[in-house]
Amino acid sequence: MRRSVSLLGLVLVAGLGLALSAQEPVATRSPRAELSARLRAAASLGTDYVPGRVLVKFRPGLPTQAQTSAITMALPGMATQLRPGAAWADFDVLEVPLDADVPAVAEALAARPEIEFAEPDGLHRPEVTPTDPSYSRQWHMKAMNLERAWDINPGARDVVVAVIDSGLAMANDVLRFPRYFNGRLQIVDVPFARATDIAPAGRLVSPYDFMYEDDLPYDMDGHGTHVAGTVGQQANSESGVGVAYNARLMPLKVCLGEWEVLFALAEDGVSTLPSQFLGGVCFASDEARALRYAADNGAKVANLSIGGTSPSAAVQSALQYAVSRGMFVAVSGGNRFEEGNQRGYPASYAKDIAGVMAVAAVGQDLNRAYYSSTGDYIEIAAPGGNTRVGGAAGRIWQQTYRASGYALNQLAPRFDLIEDDAYQGTSMASPHVAGLAALLYAQGIRNPAAIESAIRQFATDRGATGRDDEYGSGLADARATLRGLGIAK
Repeated sequence: MRRSVSLLGLVLVAGLGLALSAQEPVATRSPRAELSARLRAAASLGTDYVPGRVLVKFRPGLPTQAQTSAITMALPGMATQLRPGAAWADFDVLEVPLDADVPAVAEALAARPEIEFAEPDGLHRPEVTPTDPSYSRQWHMKAMNLERAWDINPGARDVVVAVIDSGLAMANDVLRFPRYFNGRLQIVDVPFARATDIAPAGRLVSPYDFMYEDDLPYDMDGHGTHVAGTVGQQANSESGVGVAYNARLMPLKVCLGEWEVLFALAEDGVSTLPSQFLGGVCFASDEARALRYAADNGAKVANLSIGGTSPSAAVQSALQYAVSRGMFVAVSGGNRFEEGNQRGYPASYAKDIAGVMAVAAVGQDLNRAYYSSTGDYIEIAAPGGNTRVGGAAGRIWQQTYRASGYALNQLAPRFDLIEDDAYQGTSMASPHVAGLAALLYAQGIRNPAAIESAIRQFATDRGATGRDDEYGSGLADARATLRGLGIAK
């Protein structure tokens, strides 16, 4: 299948040097134009949220006229347009002028009794004995005692795990994109290939792309593919292996890679990635929608290797909904320890929601990785890699794209070069716990809170005795947890 991309409805904003979306009725925008508008606005104004956009949840049963009145009273004289919630969202989107102080607007709206919450649409980022030939490098599987755990449960057969991330290397295809390079706008062909050890035909369940609103969540970053590999790369003598190697995967795309941002900004003459998009970008509103979608479409476990410093009531509500529907969620704990150790979201919500776990990272020495955030919300630790202990060998090895294929200093990337590569981060730690949750689900523990309780109870204590802010309850031990099935199910 060939999918072409064109950018629509643009008008230059004086003094900003980038294009923002024209003021056409919102309902007429294509998903691509809507996405481009969000990126242009954030790039132009340098915010950590989407300018001109507020997520609003009204009290249940509030009539439309009362909603309009609440907005008018909270924002007298301001031009606004309320857009009903998209699919799998329990909030609406209020469009306000691009130069409006969005946090202040949200605060004014949230003060109204008719409104349950109002907030900016925050920008988050990815946090990065089989016979398989690369298994010898996968120290992280041994660190969680998985070889003996697989003797009890061989890979969580048919349990559906949602990977909410940058997508998946799921198909052989060629897409066309605009690229501004060497002073001119060009159209480039970008090839894609399937990661056959992760996404063989027939394994995927209900894939969806929340950025482009279709069922082709192609990965243009590598992060989502790598994370999916840790969850469920197959045990088949091809490459490495994943924790729940017989699970089925639901790839849900809520993050853009760096190349996608460049393509979206190409028609504005942008050839260098704006600094706030280094490492990619994820929208909180899409994270919330994806959690609800996963819970409603058969996923029993989800992994969210995404985080930032912006809280999101929309994501918090979606996490509560997902657990209420019987879905366990693993969340990366954050990579900000040496950058001020700021509190991370959505990880911070885990401590108050039984069935959601925030995961810290350890290295080969089983000590907390230097980057791994600490705090009262950290609940468990798992292997995430640490180059300060063992160099490149101390990272997490899984199948994904060859890094040289998508380096930014070239005309176009290639996403058809598949190989094993090593990443590190709490992004890598979290899917180890998601995979363990899938093994537990396959063993008959179906309640998300009970899955969390089991993982906590049978963890190997690390750091200070008992629960602490570095490791939570300790390092997850897959063998001990699977054997500890005496707890309430």
